Amino acid sequence: MVNLEFFLEWMLMHRGKIIGVLVGLLLSLSMIFWGILKTLLIVVCVVLGYLGGKQLDDQEDIKERLLRLQRER
Repeated sequence: MVNLEFFLEWMLMHRGKIIGVLVGLLLSLSMIFWGILKTLLIVVCVVLGYLGGKQLDDQEDIKERLLRLQRER
């Protein structure tokens, strides 16, 4: 049980590095299996999905956000 607690504490201390390694591994494997363009398309879709989901979570109006971005130019 002590080993499990130590391992979980170690993972929490280094979670950014662990997440970075896993993301790098997934990107490299997807580039090997699908190619660079398909991988970039997947990354763009994931980012757009994240941003859309974040706006839903924040209950932010999409039209208002687009108008605000247009006014900033």
